[in-house]
Amino acid sequence: MSDQPQDDSGLNNETYGQRLYRFTFEERQQEPRFLIFRGLHHLNIFSLQNKLAKLKHEIGTAESAEAEQTELLTKVLRNYTNAIKDYENFTRLAPITGSQARRGRLDLERVFGGDEYTFIEEGAGYRRLADPTLLPTDNLRDTLKRLLPRSLAYTQFDIHNRTEEYFNNEPPEQVSPFVDKLARFLVAFLGGAMLVVPMMIMRLPEVTLVKSLSISVLLFAGALSVFFKASNTDTMAATATYAAVLVVFMGVSG
Repeated sequence: MSDQPQDDSGLNNETYGQRLYRFTFEERQQEPRFLIFRGLHHLNIFSLQNKLAKLKHEIGTAESAEAEQTELLTKVLRNYTNAIKDYENFTRLAPITGSQARRGRLDLERVFGGDEYTFIEEGAGYRRLADPTLLPTDNLRDTLKRLLPRSLAYTQFDIHNRTEEYFNNEPPEQVSPFVDKLARFLVAFLGGAMLVVPMMIMRLPEVTLVKSLSISVLLFAGALSVFFKASNTDTMAATATYAAVLVVFMGVSG
C-alpha cells in the first residue's frame, strides 16, 4: 500500500452535474434544507410593485386602458400575487438555527461553493419542512427545557443535530418525551390543587369567602395566560368555569 498522498484533483475536476448527483444521492442528506433567500423575495416583490404602480399611473393619466396594458396588468398582478404566496409559504417553514444551520451552510459550500457565488451565513435563512410528529410546546414546556438537565431535556435528534448547543448547555428546540410527560403531570397536579386548596381555605372559620374566591380566580387566570398559549376566548371560558365551580362549592358548604 503506497504512503503517497492521494490526488484530489479528480474531485476538483467534477462537473456541476456530478457534484449535484454526489451531494443528493451519495452523501445521503437526511432531509432537504431550504434557503429562504429573503432578500431576493423582497427584491422580486418590490420590482413587481413598482411595475404595478407604473401601470396604474399610465392608465390613470391617459384615462384609458389599452389591450396591451390590460394584458400586461393581468400578468404582473398574477406574478405579484404568486410572489406574495411564495414568500408566505417560505416563512411558514420551520427554521434551522445554530450549529445545524452552520453545518448545512458548510456542506453546501464544500460541494458547490466557489468564486462564482457563496451561500448566506445567517441561521434565519435556512428552513426545513415542519415535522408533524414533534410534540407541541408552550411556555411551561419551554421553561422546563431551560431548567431541566440536558440529558432529560434533549431528544436524540436534537443531540445529533445541535451537538454544540448540547455541550454548551443551551436549551433544545424539540420537546423530549420526559419534558412532555412532566408538563402533563404538573398541569394535572396544579389543576387539582387550584380546586382543592381554595376549597380547603374556604372551610377555615377566619377566612372571608369572597376574598378567597377573588384571589383564587385571579391566580388561576394569571397562570392560564402565562404558562399556556390559550386564546382570549379560551382563557375567559376557563376562568368563568373555574369561578362557577368555586361559587357552587361556596353555596353547598355555606
